[in-house]
Amino acid sequence: MATAWQRWLSVGMVSVWVAGSPLLGRGEEASSVMAATQPTQGEALLKKYDSALQSLPSLPNLQYRQQVRVAGTQEFTATLDVLVRQDHSWQAWLAEGDRIRLLDSQDLTVVDQSDLLQLYSVYVSDPEALIPEVGLRLAPNQGQYRVTQVQETLLDGKPVQHLILEGEGQLRELWLDPKSALPHQALLFLSGVWGQAYALLSFAAVENYWLPQATQINLGYGFWTLEGLSRRVFRGSLTIRHDYQNYQLLPSGTSLRFLPSQPPVDRPPQVAGIPTGSTVQAGDVQSLGTDSQGNEQFTIGLTQKTGEAILADRINAFNLTRPAPRNALTQIDTLASLPLGENRLPIYLFQFDTERPISPIQSGNPNRQADPKEVFAPTPPSIRIIGN
Repeated sequence: MATAWQRWLSVGMVSVWVAGSPLLGRGEEASSVMAATQPTQGEALLKKYDSALQSLPSLPNLQYRQQVRVAGTQEFTATLDVLVRQDHSWQAWLAEGDRIRLLDSQDLTVVDQSDLLQLYSVYVSDPEALIPEVGLRLAPNQGQYRVTQVQETLLDGKPVQHLILEGEGQLRELWLDPKSALPHQALLFLSGVWGQAYALLSFAAVENYWLPQATQINLGYGFWTLEGLSRRVFRGSLTIRHDYQNYQLLPSGTSLRFLPSQPPVDRPPQVAGIPTGSTVQAGDVQSLGTDSQGNEQFTIGLTQKTGEAILADRINAFNLTRPAPRNALTQIDTLASLPLGENRLPIYLFQFDTERPISPIQSGNPNRQADPKEVFAPTPPSIRIIGN
């Protein structure tokens, strides 16, 4: 049996792998028996998988670290410390090199990547808030898939049930835990207006929850935008690697948040709003700045600090949180949503760099407001004065 990596293409535009018929060694009779029994087994496993996926418990408030590495026609590395709340809102400290900035879902406008009109509308009106999103769909909608092959095999030394699927959805292969029917691994194929990609997702248990451990994506993109009277074409291929670490299950509470003046340095950031049983003693009071609602935040120290130490802390916090060297018109953050039953995890994909602003905004006048419908208007006829 070929590995998953042999069944999906290396870096670049992808193509579909076609499964060959297994060599049973028992002649036509064995083949007919396999053909008659295997679809029934596959349908039962798929139904069990769907039920297990939908029965996942609701996630608590969750904190974790995500490492992002991108190679290919664009290069990008980042570390994110993510806080996902039970109401599906989230925050993330995004560290790129020596600059750190705080992303907050309440300040962002998440737009489906296929909604071109809305993408341009937000891009020209509030580019800092724009974050295009693509969905990773693990749920096997009824009648959407046909199981073509089932095999018991090993994955990282653990027994799994390997399913190969055909259908209209994103799922292509599943490696299911024999007991829970939850996926240890899933291979997805995505196709849209921007290009195509294969995504290999790995999962594992974290206490009573089932959470992603790694994501490996091969992406081939090819799309165009209008620039004046001509088209500007984007083409390329990327390999994207995500690793998820340091999962922390946090207590209930809607006020959990990252403090905007407390970025992570060498360890995950502290979440404010977690109740503690410790008694606060008198000590120095230090201002931490304001939270996302504009409320002043303070910390009460248990030991005395000199004025120089407090000033140094404030200088370090300012240096770490000053605006990152990012142009929102050319460096666009992208997001994926991963539904797990009733839960939905935000996954930061990477930062796509257009190098120069995308029309209808022209690089010479980035503040010009334009009608996003202009990009869909028919190109006016042009007359060439010189040349043929």
